[in-house]
Amino acid sequence: MQKFFFEMKDGVPMRDRVGIDFKGNLETIEHCKELAQHFRDDSLRDDKDLEISVVNALGRAFIASSFTAIKAA
Repeated sequence: MQKFFFEMKDGVPMRDRVGIDFKGNLETIEHCKELAQHFRDDSLRDDKDLEISVVNALGRAFIASSFTAIKAA
């Protein structure tokens, strides 16, 4: 299991201090996509600048996801 931290940023970063354990990268990517879709579809804010950054336990950026796209870091 690997621990990943999901950090939100819309101008001001919001750090994830707990993290979530995943078996592999694919599960982590799917979770990030679900988070981005949730914020895109269900948020009361219309914030196009919101980004979710996923950082591994070593502090290295793994992926970044906006409302509409996901890209490998």
